[in-house]
Amino acid sequence: MKEPSISRKPSKTQVLWTSDEANGIKRFDGDHFRKWCRHYGYEFETYSRVDHDRAEESRTQYQCVFATGSGGGDSFEVDGETWDIQTGESPRTFVEIDEDGIMRVQGWSTERIIDVAELWHEGPELYIAAAGDGDNLHLDTRDLTR
Repeated sequence: MKEPSISRKPSKTQVLWTSDEANGIKRFDGDHFRKWCRHYGYEFETYSRVDHDRAEESRTQYQCVFATGSGGGDSFEVDGETWDIQTGESPRTFVEIDEDGIMRVQGWSTERIIDVAELWHEGPELYIAAAGDGDNLHLDTRDLTR
């Protein structure tokens, strides 16, 4: 009998899965995640940065933004003149997952960091199975757009 490939996706809706639990090896299908985001009209961005809540080194981040809000601003004074700097739109509700499977979920009133063992979708809904004894999460992303 042929051994299954450890990189084979468990299902076509799978975005992230743990292919080798004993060694903590995770697989992430960033292309599929991007296509899913764009299919539902969500903004998708990939970049590298340090997120000190998740790691001390720079990691590739995959962000899906469900809603944006107007950014704040700042005022400062130079030589007696007051200057105002306004920022543009910024992500308000989103999920951001790094290359090691650590996810930041930003809702309307809560924020969580989750070590993801599995991530899949059913339509616009995301299902997140946390690694270890963590909390599992079900997100209806339509709720995060309003």
